[in-house]
Amino acid sequence: MTISVGIDIHKKTSTFYALLEDGEPWTEFNSQFRRVPSTKNGYLEVAAYIGGRDCNFLMENSTKTHDSYWILHSLGFENLHVAHAADLKRITKSDKKNDDNDAMILATYMRVKLLNVDQFRCCYICTHEEMMDRRLCRIAKQEMMEAGRLTRRVRAEFLLFGTGCPYDIDTKMAHEWMMRHHDPALAALGRAMEDSRIRQRDLEKTIESRFSGKPIYEKLRSIPGFGVVTSAYLDSIIVDIDRFDNAKELASYIGIVPRQRDSGETESHCRITKTGDPNARWLLIQAVFRLVSTQAEDSDLKEFFNRKNGGSIAERKEQGLRPECSRLALVASANKLCRILFALLTHPERTW
Repeated sequence: MTISVGIDIHKKTSTFYALLEDGEPWTEFNSQFRRVPSTKNGYLEVAAYIGGRDCNFLMENSTKTHDSYWILHSLGFENLHVAHAADLKRITKSDKKNDDNDAMILATYMRVKLLNVDQFRCCYICTHEEMMDRRLCRIAKQEMMEAGRLTRRVRAEFLLFGTGCPYDIDTKMAHEWMMRHHDPALAALGRAMEDSRIRQRDLEKTIESRFSGKPIYEKLRSIPGFGVVTSAYLDSIIVDIDRFDNAKELASYIGIVPRQRDSGETESHCRITKTGDPNARWLLIQAVFRLVSTQAEDSDLKEFFNRKNGGSIAERKEQGLRPECSRLALVASANKLCRILFALLTHPERTW
């Protein structure tokens, strides 16, 4: 007998709700574990009660889900499933939103899945160590964005007072020059930029030490335009390229594929799904921009982008055409880059 169990997880407590194979509620279980501490001891009581019964568990993806998943897995819980919240419309669009109802709906979703009717996609839950790597890369990416904001503020300061810097403003010499400037605002910005530069350098050293030698990281790092943070973060998202059957699955996982609408004989493609990790998508698009805007030799990706963009960035700039770089062309090229990456990662002998 297979039991379907829904778990509504929160910071302090979790609500368990079980349906027996015939669809009837497991009344005793549901009453006893209506509110369980979201801790190892709390889940241990559930494990002892279930014993050797065949159960399938379903949770909704959230920040707390990972910790609970790791605890449940360490206690020997098998058949743990985590669903994307966007797929659980009976919960997200419900007029009756409470823990008991959500757990019951999760159990129902699980039971329907056991009847071979897929109504949701299962999330990949990384290990504790993989999550640490991912969080480290996210912090580094945020630091990159903060450095960009500081650079724009410095340029605005120069424009406002009609001044300039004798050095490249992203270098240590420029920051020291700004810190000695008589303009107190510019001096403060110089200190902030230097602090940011040091943090970025330290983060990159830490990331390199953690990822060095990993096959996916090393392969991505060998691609022009792929820096330490981009290569490491995509490695932490992909984890194992064998998880994907084809290149389209990888692109879909990152959320860089268009939505598709079919009605009758009409088929149309809309904006990208954005169902994947937004940081991975942003870093991938930035890598595309570096690859297509560089003066390096042409590649299939660069030719593809120029065709979608109506010419290269340099050509459009010379002709005074706007925009010089189409976002649609960048996104389409990012989709193509995903397919190229899949080929490179599944065939180690291939090079860029």
